[in-house]
Amino acid sequence: MDIGKFHVLLVHFPIALVLAAGAADLLWLITRRTVFRSAGAYCLAAALLSAPVTVWTGWEHLEETRWSGPYADIAEDHEDAGFVTLGLVVGAAGARLAWHRWPGRWLAVVYGVLIMAAVASVSWTGSLGGELTHGQDYLSGAL
Repeated sequence: MDIGKFHVLLVHFPIALVLAAGAADLLWLITRRTVFRSAGAYCLAAALLSAPVTVWTGWEHLEETRWSGPYADIAEDHEDAGFVTLGLVVGAAGARLAWHRWPGRWLAVVYGVLIMAAVASVSWTGSLGGELTHGQDYLSGAL
């Protein structure tokens, strides 16, 4: 079984969850409504559960597919960015849990920096994945 082929099916879920967690947290900062704080926590928790499977299937897909030319470099960059994104999601979840247990301004700042870095990283990683599946000028060509 080519488990890596499932990457394309799974990848959109943690991307959306990380983006939703970041958006919910920004809305909580603006409105201070607890519904947004809770939504951010649930989205981040679901992202934390789904991201490792997505990274694993992506890694398998990279091993199963032989990219050539410039796409080989893009594939390697995409893989590296996926691991960075996973690390940022794990770090953000840890910081959020610590902030929940020991409320403090510095933990809130650490969490905020990590979740926004995760949002940026998942966006970059997805952009590279889009280049692999749709061509190098897929996003830039639209602009």
